[in-house]
Amino acid sequence: MKIYIRNMVCQGTGIFVLQELEKLGYKYNILESGELYFKKDLSLSEIKKLSHSLREYGLVLALDKNKPAGKTNNDTQHEKRKIHKLSFKPF
Repeated sequence: MKIYIRNMVCQGTGIFVLQELEKLGYKYNILESGELYFKKDLSLSEIKKLSHSLREYGLVLALDKNKPAGKTNNDTQHEKRKIHKLSFKPF
């Protein structure tokens, strides 16, 4: 199973990711910066757990290079509404 991690911009974030993977006990290989390959498919709960721990540090987990993990179309619509509500009107 291949997973992508967005916002890995420096060695420090890479070290944090490795520490989190070790803490969670996942078996993995690093393919490139921001790409991980897991020796077995992760369950949905394992993906959510990893995603949550990475988000605390501004990192985003994605199963596809173009889409964050765990997002549904409904979540995206909800986020658009939140962004719209926070928009400021010009004077």
